[in-house]
Amino acid sequence: MEPAITRWMTAESANADAPGLLALIGELAAFEGWKDLISVTAAEISARARQASPSFRAVLAEVPDGRLVGFATVFHIPYSYARAPSLELEMLYVREAWRANGAGKAIMAAVLAYAREAGCERVEWNVLADNARAKGFYASLGAGEKTGWRRWAVTV
Repeated sequence: MEPAITRWMTAESANADAPGLLALIGELAAFEGWKDLISVTAAEISARARQASPSFRAVLAEVPDGRLVGFATVFHIPYSYARAPSLELEMLYVREAWRANGAGKAIMAAVLAYAREAGCERVEWNVLADNARAKGFYASLGAGEKTGWRRWAVTV
């Protein structure tokens, strides 16, 4: 199996990267059961990534022939009560064939390094309640479930 390398989507690479990132987002959405909720387009992803202050950052895992095999998207969350912002890990996905092959760890290493460089206090994310494999992966990185809170949402 070819090893994956990680790199960040940049304003310069956004047009070329956006279609592949959207395809991976679609795969993740299908896995999580929310494929019908995807409304973003590759053009919108590219436009967001090319903003002077991007609304999100994406780290991509690709194999030497240029195929994307995984990604994570992150954005900053300012907190009123904290000294520094947190980094929200919005999505992380690795194609099945590259799981347990180092791609996920490389993506998370890039996310954590970015958070440190950006002066973030912590990285936070959601995990599906029944996704034991993801929970095991995150635990192997030293992460743990926050107690006492359940994230809620309302569609507006």
